[in-house]
Amino acid sequence: MEPNNTEHDQTKTRGSSIPEYSIVFLYQTPLGDERPHSYFIGRIEALLNATNIPTGSVGVPYEIILDLSVIGQDLIITNMKLSSGFTDRGFEIQFAPNKIIIKATPRESIDSAMYFIFQKRNKTNENYNSNELSYNSYKKPLLINPHPRDLWQNLPVTDYEGYKNDDFSAAGVTVEYISEKRGIFSTSPAKKFEVIAASQRGRSHAHVGKPRDDCFHFEFDLQTGWNFVAVADGAGSAKFSRKGSDLACHNVIASLRTNLSAEFNNALQTAINAALQQTQQQTQQQNNFDQSVLLVTEILDTSKLGDIFHNAVYTAYKSIYDESQKRKTEKNDAEIKDYHTTLLCAAFKYFDVFRSWVIVSYWVGDGGAAILRRNGGDEVIVLGEPDGGEFAGQTKFLTMKDEITAEAIRKRLRFTFCETFGAMLFVTDGITDPFFPSEAAVADGKRWIDFYENKLKSGCEEEPTGCPILFNETIEPQKKAEALLKWLDFWSKGNHDDRTILIVKESE
Repeated sequence: MEPNNTEHDQTKTRGSSIPEYSIVFLYQTPLGDERPHSYFIGRIEALLNATNIPTGSVGVPYEIILDLSVIGQDLIITNMKLSSGFTDRGFEIQFAPNKIIIKATPRESIDSAMYFIFQKRNKTNENYNSNELSYNSYKKPLLINPHPRDLWQNLPVTDYEGYKNDDFSAAGVTVEYISEKRGIFSTSPAKKFEVIAASQRGRSHAHVGKPRDDCFHFEFDLQTGWNFVAVADGAGSAKFSRKGSDLACHNVIASLRTNLSAEFNNALQTAINAALQQTQQQTQQQNNFDQSVLLVTEILDTSKLGDIFHNAVYTAYKSIYDESQKRKTEKNDAEIKDYHTTLLCAAFKYFDVFRSWVIVSYWVGDGGAAILRRNGGDEVIVLGEPDGGEFAGQTKFLTMKDEITAEAIRKRLRFTFCETFGAMLFVTDGITDPFFPSEAAVADGKRWIDFYENKLKSGCEEEPTGCPILFNETIEPQKKAEALLKWLDFWSKGNHDDRTILIVKESE
């Protein structure tokens, strides 16, 4: 039987029950019309043969349209109702001129027959009653396909091979920085910010029982005022990349925290002042530092900040290399390429003397990182460039030897001043692939604003509800992180990788 052919099930008799998916029609013929009953049955069949029963999908608006112009005035529909199989699943009837529309946004899949039941009205049956008289029943196939997300399995990992990584992680904290000049009688406000981070195993991993390869980490040094964040994406093709991403995040921060000391703060402040004096003629205002190449080069070299970051990135690389050699010695099943991982990290601190945040960042691989300025209009500072390869899915990794030279690391460093910022975002390609589908999109500041202020806050096609709780100052950061984790389960066709996002929000 073709999908939209009508099959005359049979003429039912008294006492027959209504099938689960049924539409019941009560009809009458024109007064005084003496044409045989078979004629009117023919008109009903003409109506149903002209009615298309489309294939639907869960979550997608769906409707069946009956065109009453097919039957003209030959018979009159006086009443109709849907069976509980339809009404319990959100279906409803809508009337329009010469049309009857059965519509819903299906909540679950259906693979069954649906029945059109026609019963002739007379003085004794103002409403349908299966116990009163016979009726004619017709059936057509009804198919509502499941939502594609329902076809994905969520299988547990059966063997971590010594490197366990939870399927998900969410963490949020508030950090308050006390001004270095703030005394008992000072009116200088404290600086507060939130860090909100979440990471979710991707559907492509869960479907085959593979572990999550993404990682994030953050730390704060209240004595020096430096704060550290890192996000990493272990390569899906590298069997131990989850360990690589974990080692990268933790060790780059450990090295930065050790070397960005209180003594270094004095050296950095001196270097910034010296650079400002040398470039004062090129800046109209002393605090207008943004993206000055001369400033950045002078500061990185004079303060040794460039050397500190080079050492930190190399330390992260070396920790992964050492782990691969240890595993190779013990089990002979690992090379450093088995730990391939990207890395996005930043160290940032508020300097009272400049009334600005100093933000130093490093980015190798795909994913993305950006600063959204609070009082800068649409200004966005993208903190690097994604590394795409010749083919889709290719990228650069921290674990490649040509990425740990001083020149390669310096090329990837970004040094930024901000008096204030709305948010800093660090994301893996599980986020950039659906929302920033090209390298040009990652570099587009307007796309970052749209992602943060619209898609993340208010919702989008991928996740209609959004995550507005992120922007509620009364909610504690940990609850925001847990809400962000739920948001990461959004559906995006063809994008099923691990997803990680870390947000730094300066508080009001």
